[in-house]
Amino acid sequence: MASPLKKLFRAVFPPGYTFLTWQALVMFVLLWEAAAWLSPGWPSLLWRILPVLRSNFADGGFLGALAGSARRMVIGYALVMLIGVGGGILLGRLPLMDQLLGSFAVAMHAIPGAAWVPLSILWFGMTEKAVIFTILLGAAGIVMVETDTGIREVPPLIQRAARTMGARGVRYFWFVVVPAAIPRIVGGLRLAWAFGWRALMAGELLTSVSGLGQRLNQVAKAQQIDQLLALMLLIAAIGLVIDGLIFKRMEYEVRIRWGLSP
Repeated sequence: MASPLKKLFRAVFPPGYTFLTWQALVMFVLLWEAAAWLSPGWPSLLWRILPVLRSNFADGGFLGALAGSARRMVIGYALVMLIGVGGGILLGRLPLMDQLLGSFAVAMHAIPGAAWVPLSILWFGMTEKAVIFTILLGAAGIVMVETDTGIREVPPLIQRAARTMGARGVRYFWFVVVPAAIPRIVGGLRLAWAFGWRALMAGELLTSVSGLGQRLNQVAKAQQIDQLLALMLLIAAIGLVIDGLIFKRMEYEVRIRWGLSP
C-alpha cells in the first residue's frame, strides 16, 4: 500500500512525473558532497549551502528581493500570455498577417532573453519596466509560434468531421480550430515560463532593480561562493517546482482530456 507521502505526491504531480524522486535527490546530494570532499574550494551542500539558505529566509531584505522577482514574473508572464496567445491566434486566423509577421515571431523566439536587456534598458532605463519588458520579449515569441503552429496543424479528421456537421467561418475557427490547438498552446506556455524566468534573472542582473538576479550580481562581486551557489539552487528549485506544480500538471490534464495520452 502506498504511503501517505506517496499518495500526496501523486495527488499533486501527474503519473509518470519523476520530479525530486528520493533516488535522484540522494544521488544529487552524494555527487555534491563528493565534489566538496575532492575539491576544498567547493562548499558542502548539507553543512554550508543549506544553512545559508535558511539564514536568507530569515532576512527581510532577501524576502523583499524574492517577492519583487515574483511580482515582476507574474506581470511579465501575464503579458506574455496575453500577447503571445492573442498574436498567435491572429497569425493563425489571417494568412496575410502570418506572412507579414510570422517570421518576426520566429526571430523573437530565436533571440536569447539576455540579448533583449540592453534594448530594454535603452528604452526604459534601469527600471522595473525594463525587466518586465525583457520577460515579454524573451518569452512571447515561443507562445506566438506554438499557438500559430497549433492552429495550422489541426488534424484533418477533426476538420472533416466539423465541416460535415456544418461548422463554417468564425464558429468553425473558435469552436473547432482553437480548442484543437490548445495542447500546443499549453506546451508553448510551459516553454515560455522557462524562457521568461531566465529573462527575469538576466534583466535583474544587469539593472539596478532589487531581486534575486541583483543579489546574484552582488554576491558574485563579493566572491561569496556559498551565497552564490545557494541563490543558484534556489532559482533552479523555483523553476522546477513551478513547472511541476502548474505547467506539467496542466499539460498532462490537457493531453488526457484531448485523448493524446493513455
